[in-house]
Amino acid sequence: MAINLQEIRTAFQTYVDTKVSVSISALTPAVPGTINPDEEFTFSVTVTNASTASGGINLVNVRYHIHVANPSVAKLIVPPVATATTRSGPTTAFPTLAPGTQVSEMFLFPIDNSLGSGGDSDSISGLKGVAGGAVGTTSIKFDIHADPDLSFLFPTNEISAQASRTLNIV
Repeated sequence: MAINLQEIRTAFQTYVDTKVSVSISALTPAVPGTINPDEEFTFSVTVTNASTASGGINLVNVRYHIHVANPSVAKLIVPPVATATTRSGPTTAFPTLAPGTQVSEMFLFPIDNSLGSGGDSDSISGLKGVAGGAVGTTSIKFDIHADPDLSFLFPTNEISAQASRTLNIV
C-alpha cells in the first residue's frame, strides 16, 4: 500500500476544520442592558477537540486567534499576561501586545497550549472588548491555530509482534 504524504497533510487540515469546535459566549455589556458606544463588554472563547472514539488526535502549540470584522465599530482589549501571552501574529516571531491596549486582532498563547484527544476542552474567560464611539454592527470572530502532536501520531519505541520457539531439553 503506497502512502501519499500529501494525504497526511490534507487529513490534518481537514481534521482541524471539522473535528475541532470553537465557540464564543454571549457578549456581556459592562453596564446591564445593551452595549452602547464607548462601553466595554466581556466574553469567553472555548475550543473542544474531538473525542478518541471519533478519531481525535492530540494537538499542541494551540493558539487562539480573535479578531473584529469591522474595527471601526469595536476593538478587543489585550488581556493581562496572566491570562495568556498575546501577540500580533500566529507565531512567537510576532511582537507581543501590551495588556490593556485596544486592537482589532490578537493571537493568544495560553500557558496550557495543548488539547488531548479525549474530547479535551479549554476556555479563556473574561476577555474584553470596547464598542466604538458610534452605533454599528460587527462580528467578533474566533478560530485556533494548532499543530499535530507528532509523538502521538508517530509513537516511538513501539514493540513488534513476538516470536517464540519451543525449546526441549532432553
